[in-house]
Amino acid sequence: MSLAKKLLHVRLSWRAIVTLWREELSFRIQTVCAVVILLASWALKISGVELVIVILTIGAVFAVEALNTALEELCDHVTLDRHPQIGKIKDLGSGASLLIGIAAFVVGISIFVPRFSAFL
Repeated sequence: MSLAKKLLHVRLSWRAIVTLWREELSFRIQTVCAVVILLASWALKISGVELVIVILTIGAVFAVEALNTALEELCDHVTLDRHPQIGKIKDLGSGASLLIGIAAFVVGISIFVPRFSAFL
């Protein structure tokens, strides 16, 4: 694949992220939370391994949000009418977002609570 084609793919991927930012409130909220978490990571001087875990967790949350949004867009393209199978598909995508959210919460509690408890 030529460099020009590779750059085009990156450009299209970046456009998708911009679309997520513009159109999805949940993505904007997650981005703000990610910035806060990264600032807290810096302020609390978490270890390098913990920082990698935090960054990977943030990336996983963003990726699942993007995939869930893509799934919802595809379902809406198929039909806007209520359809049991479409509803199930959307629920499964939403469930994936919930699962990664719970995992991110557990990671955050595991890394940050011990540091905050040191202040008590």
